[in-house]
Amino acid sequence: MRLYKRENYLKKIRGFYHDVGLIKVITGVRRCGKSCLMKTIVDELLEAGVSSDNIIYLNLDQRGYRGVKTPDQLDALIAAKSVGKGTKYLFVDEIQNVVGFEEVVNGFCEEAEYSIFITGSNSYLLSGELATKLTGRYLEFELYTLSFEEYLEMKAFLGKEVSSDLTAEFDKYVYDGGFPKARRLFTHVVVSI
Repeated sequence: MRLYKRENYLKKIRGFYHDVGLIKVITGVRRCGKSCLMKTIVDELLEAGVSSDNIIYLNLDQRGYRGVKTPDQLDALIAAKSVGKGTKYLFVDEIQNVVGFEEVVNGFCEEAEYSIFITGSNSYLLSGELATKLTGRYLEFELYTLSFEEYLEMKAFLGKEVSSDLTAEFDKYVYDGGFPKARRLFTHVVVSI
């Protein structure tokens, strides 16, 4: 599946793709595109020649991983998937599903062999506790819903017509909202009564 590249965010993160000393934390409201942004990073790493053996992608909301609830289970899962040689790229989506995940993430960060990316619930990841528990070794990238510019770009990316009347397009943007899934799944419908 081809993903729309949210270039405004990717250009901020790219310089840290290979940084094994910092945990990259992607926060944002639910359904704003955090998972797709992480998958885009994976795609870019693969395109740059990183072996798929060195990429570990875990979506803890996905069937098969929803039972991972303890730090020991998460640690064992990551260790089992760590088959590549050299730098490994660890992506954990919805990390707040594991109470005490910070110990695991800190442990793998200590090994200096993992470039770590995590996403999760804004309410937890933006709480003051995260800074303490990740011992200051993280960078936060806050993701928002689509801007008007991104809305227009995504529309074109999806093969939908983009009108030259920007006022009409802005009205559709306000109506549809900036959540990426809404843009992909729904079309603007006007109902007259």
